Amino acid sequence: MSPLSYGLWLGVAFGVMSCCAYTAAAVAQRRLAVRVPEPLTGGHQIGALLRHPLWWISLVFNGGRAGFQVAAVSFAPLTVVQPLGVLVLVLGIPWSARLAHRRVSRAEWWGAAYTMVALGVLLAVTVTGDHGGVLSHGDSVLVGVATVVLLGAVAWVAGRVPSRAWRSYLLAGAAGVAFGVSAATVKTAVGAFGEGVLAGLTHPSSPATAVIAVFGLLLAQAAYQGMDLGAPLGITTLANPVAAAVVGVALMGETYAGGWLGGVVALGCALVAAHGIRLLTVASTEEVEAVPPGTRGT
Repeated sequence: MSPLSYGLWLGVAFGVMSCCAYTAAAVAQRRLAVRVPEPLTGGHQIGALLRHPLWWISLVFNGGRAGFQVAAVSFAPLTVVQPLGVLVLVLGIPWSARLAHRRVSRAEWWGAAYTMVALGVLLAVTVTGDHGGVLSHGDSVLVGVATVVLLGAVAWVAGRVPSRAWRSYLLAGAAGVAFGVSAATVKTAVGAFGEGVLAGLTHPSSPATAVIAVFGLLLAQAAYQGMDLGAPLGITTLANPVAAAVVGVALMGETYAGGWLGGVVALGCALVAAHGIRLLTVASTEEVEAVPPGTRGT
């Protein structure tokens, strides 16, 4: 596929619009986490979420994100579309800070910069040379079941981790995996619907997309409980393209363009991104601890 391909750039444009919608959804979810601060992993606060208007606002924006995502992966490979999620950090961190009536700290800016550069280089060494394929029926079932089991296991473990930060790390990583895998299943579902409505509805990728996407939405919300936007959003943004690339390369015929040298570069990018996320985490922890306990739920 030529770098100047009209379809590629159209996919990128839809991917950027998806990022804008996801940023709005993430900010709404973070504000909701301030109002319902207790951990969600025990399940006792789900009802409070469903009764809050911010939950439904986040659903609207997430719906827009999903729609633009469908359009994006219809025109471009997963390994091109998913790393665009780095834009969410660019937009989300200053937006969230403004709503919290504070300035973005130097650590947050550096953390976001490290994470964005790492993901940008990762995109350069993983971009594919073609449009890629879709999942087969059998692979759709395998990916769907395996992902749901993995997400459930991570949520169970996170609910038993005493550290607030590590609980957020686990949940945010699981949310990123959910969003990345759902991008693969939704691309497959779009192809199935191209053969007819009945074929699309009966293809296993369709229910897999719905279940995994909802799971990811709840995991992302839980990751924001007790943390500011930067760290969990950074981890989700990093895990998302990695999960999509693994599924795309392993099961959908997309190609990893970096070779062994690209693998070394990708490992270096992971370390740089980890450092960036660490900076975001320090800023997040300090910001949360600075808020008096009696005011977090207001």
